[in-house]
Amino acid sequence: MKTPSDDGRLADQLSIGFLTSVFPISLLDEVVGVSGCAERRRRALPARLTIYYVLALCLFSDKNYDQVMRLLLNGLAWRSRWVYTWEPPSASAISRARARIGAEPLRVLFCRVTGPVAQPRASLSRLAGLRPVTMDGTTLAVPETRDNSVFGYPDRAARFPRVRVVAVAENGTHALIDATFGSSAVEEHILARRLLRCLESDMLLLARFGPWGLELWRQAVETGTHLLWGVTGADALPIGRSFEDGSYLSRPAGLGGAPLRVIPLPGAEWLITTLVDPRQASASELAARYAERWVMDSALAWLHSDRRAPAITLRSRSPEMVAQEIWALLCVYQAMRELTCQATSHPGASCTCARV
Repeated sequence: MKTPSDDGRLADQLSIGFLTSVFPISLLDEVVGVSGCAERRRRALPARLTIYYVLALCLFSDKNYDQVMRLLLNGLAWRSRWVYTWEPPSASAISRARARIGAEPLRVLFCRVTGPVAQPRASLSRLAGLRPVTMDGTTLAVPETRDNSVFGYPDRAARFPRVRVVAVAENGTHALIDATFGSSAVEEHILARRLLRCLESDMLLLARFGPWGLELWRQAVETGTHLLWGVTGADALPIGRSFEDGSYLSRPAGLGGAPLRVIPLPGAEWLITTLVDPRQASASELAARYAERWVMDSALAWLHSDRRAPAITLRSRSPEMVAQEIWALLCVYQAMRELTCQATSHPGASCTCARV
C-alpha cells in the first residue's frame, strides 16, 4: 500500500470522487466507443482519462493545466486507496491527448446525461398541467487567439472573442434538456431554432425574444408545445376579444390568423401565450411564472470559481478545444443539478435551486 501524497486536499479528492461517481468508467467507455476515439494502442493518457481531465478543468477553473492533472491523478489514487498511482504527464502530452479525442466525446457525454431530473414533487411546478421550461442564452469569453477570432466579438467594447450558448432547462430543477452554441455573431434566435427538437407537448416554453420572435414562435408552435414568451412591440398586435384579467386575444397576420393571448405588462415587454383560455391560467399566474424563468447567465456562473465574476472565461485556444470545454462545462453543470436534487429528494425538500 502506497502512502497518500501530501499535496492533495480532502476537498479536492472528494471533487474527483464526484466526477467518477456521476461519470462512471462504463459510461465513458460507451461514449468513447460511440464517438469513435477508442485507442488502437496503449497510451499514457487514454481517452477515458482525458475526458475526466477535461471535466476536472471545469471543477478547478482557478488551477492551471498541470495542477488540475495532479489533482485528478491524486484523486483517482485516493479513490483506489492508493493501490494505483500515476506519474503526471507533461503539458504537451495533455494538449496532444485533448486534441486527439476532440469535442465529440464530450458532446456525446452531454447527450447521455442531459434531460429531466427526477423530482418527487414535480407536479407542484406545473402550470395548467404543463411542465415549464425556459430557453435562454449567454456568452462565454475565450482567449484571444487567431483561431478563436472566428467566434467574433459581440460589440466594439468586447476585449475577447465570445461564444454564444443557448439552452433549454426545466424551471423546477434547472436541469438542462438541450443546449447548443456558436459564434457570438450568430443571433440568439438562429441558435434557438436548433433547440426546437427537444420540445414536447407537455411543456410550457418560457423565453424572451425581440421583434423577430413571431417567426420563431410559429416554428415552435408546430412542435406541439405551449409557449409563454416575453416580446417587445406586442402593443402593435391587433386586439380581439378582451378578458376580465386584462389579457386579450390577438390574431397576427404573420401567424396566419392563429390566435394567441396577449398579457400587457408595465414597460416595453409584454407576454404572449398559446394558453388562450384564462381558465387554464390567469394573466397574473402567467406573469408570476414568467418572472421566475431560469437564466443561463446565473446558472453557468454557479460553476465559476469566483461567483462574483461577471462572466466565465474559458481556457482553450482553438475552436475545437473551446467546443470540448463547453460540452464539459454543461456536463458538469448537469451532474451538479442531479446531485443537488438527489440530496434534497427527502419528503419536504425541494430541488429547485436558490437564485445564484
